[in-house]
Amino acid sequence: MNEIKIIRQNRKTLSLKVDKEGNIIVKAPRYVFKKTIDNFIEKNTSWIEKQREKKQNSILDPSKISEYKKEAKQIIIPRVQEFAQKYGFTYNSIKITSAMTRWGSCTSKKNLNFTYRLALAPERVRDYVIVHELCHLRQMNHSKKFWSEVASIMPDYKDQEKWLKENWATIS
Repeated sequence: MNEIKIIRQNRKTLSLKVDKEGNIIVKAPRYVFKKTIDNFIEKNTSWIEKQREKKQNSILDPSKISEYKKEAKQIIIPRVQEFAQKYGFTYNSIKITSAMTRWGSCTSKKNLNFTYRLALAPERVRDYVIVHELCHLRQMNHSKKFWSEVASIMPDYKDQEKWLKENWATIS
């Protein structure tokens, strides 16, 4: 039997997540009634079921995590270096992480982080995540200027984003 966990926070909106065991996690503003949360879950039942199905079809083998991390280092680090040199980006370090909900991140100290799960994604999708994080070295936001920079390097980035949204659960 799957559980529903409600986390009340200082926030303005409701959010919904299905964890790897198929449990529902709802983040809700402190002031929202339980009935509103129940209606929100009910309204998103088909989305919840799709997420559960994707998680059941995951291609990630937990016994191979160290292999995935090695593979990610071998693939991602040289690719970051290649893009950085080609487009004039400078960064301090690259780290491969075990992040489950972030594909990558860029810190204000110019450190780049990528989840090992990207080793299971198609090459073009990995390239998109790398380009996305490199562009954050110049624009630490998601402004129009940021997206223009991403598009100038990877005009089809929206296709890669779509793949991530549709398939992320299969590699997490």
